[in-house]
Amino acid sequence: MIALLKSLQQKWNDWCGDREMELEIRKHLTQNGYYGGSAKLQNVRLVAVQRPGWLQVFRFEATARLQAEETEGPDPEAVYENLYGLVRDDIRHKTNSVRVFQDPSERRELFLRWSEDLIQLRGAQGLVDP
Repeated sequence: MIALLKSLQQKWNDWCGDREMELEIRKHLTQNGYYGGSAKLQNVRLVAVQRPGWLQVFRFEATARLQAEETEGPDPEAVYENLYGLVRDDIRHKTNSVRVFQDPSERRELFLRWSEDLIQLRGAQGLVDP
């Protein structure tokens, strides 16, 4: 029973909740040399918002496989990378900006720029210095 509850909790934590945003993240990963369709998205959280909610910033982590260059011979070993990302969603202008980094400190720097003058939510813990 405990294993079932932990499994449900993990699914809830990894659930994106916004299909369009998930597709944008996967498309961005594919365009940047990863297999976006099979990437595992984790901890998608709203971290900053501008009243009345038109502009939102989300954080996420992803584990994605690098696209291998086509070579003759056996397929190379699969290489997976842990990525740290941000999504800036502006509903007024119907724009999504997705950025991913291999270093969480780079994500933190971008978050500080994107969230300037926005309300930073508790989910921003770890993205701002205490």
